[in-house]
Amino acid sequence: MAATLAQVLRRFGAQYLDCHGLSHAQARVWRAIVACRTPALGGVRVCCDGCGASQWRWHSCRNRHCPQCQSREREAWRAARQAELLDVPYCHLVFTVPHELNALAAVHSRWVYETLLRTVAATLTEFAANPRWLGGTAAFTLVLHTWTQDLRRHLHVHALMACGALAAKPHANPGWIRPPRSPGFLFPVRALSRVFRGKFLQALIEAQSSGMLVRDPASDAEQRDARQRALRHHDWVVYAKTALAGPAAVLDYLSRYTHRNAVTRRRNQASGFSAYSGRLGRAGFRRNPARPFSA
Repeated sequence: MAATLAQVLRRFGAQYLDCHGLSHAQARVWRAIVACRTPALGGVRVCCDGCGASQWRWHSCRNRHCPQCQSREREAWRAARQAELLDVPYCHLVFTVPHELNALAAVHSRWVYETLLRTVAATLTEFAANPRWLGGTAAFTLVLHTWTQDLRRHLHVHALMACGALAAKPHANPGWIRPPRSPGFLFPVRALSRVFRGKFLQALIEAQSSGMLVRDPASDAEQRDARQRALRHHDWVVYAKTALAGPAAVLDYLSRYTHRNAVTRRRNQASGFSAYSGRLGRAGFRRNPARPFSA
């Protein structure tokens, strides 16, 4: 029977901690998950007015890393994004960075993630403002993903973008600019890829020059130059597809990852007295089949 993450931590936590250390942030998350919906956090006793039966409802930890505490936040995020949707076609784009940046992301995750989101936003904004494509102000939502279904580091950003732009002309009411080629086509992905790559690499050069990346695994100029050459010659994949099922369907997909941790109950397969086993990937998928693991 599949176990919850809290049950796994309670059963095997002591053995794990004997061999591994936790940072202050990791320890705080660990304690929250273990205490979630238990008497440790207190609760409310509810009684039935008819039969008099009563039971305790224990408080949740509300930690963003807890798999039991994200449903309400996820639904609130999806409802807020759906309220922002326009009555126009939408395009789903995915911007992926090469794995050569994984080592840097492991030690400077905040800088890499913020730079990734900022450069994607700048690229889409620049293309939308270009009269050749739209000539207006873009409308899009960005969601950062950092791992694959088999829990490997894979940095990419999903963009849900309205097919069109808001035109703000002086002394006139704003109007909506439709894509000139077709209602569902925005920009050529190869051009997006080149501009996206250029903006990110320029930001990386500036961060290196200013000394922001003090723990950069590429510790000397030779290693940094080699990484820069590899990144410059690598394909920065940009995927684009019209949201045929509508933007709400894309938001449904993205909302499953906005408030979610990697080790969910679906991955936990069994938790016995002496071993824990789980699953990586997704069952039934040829490209990324489920693979068992144990600890």
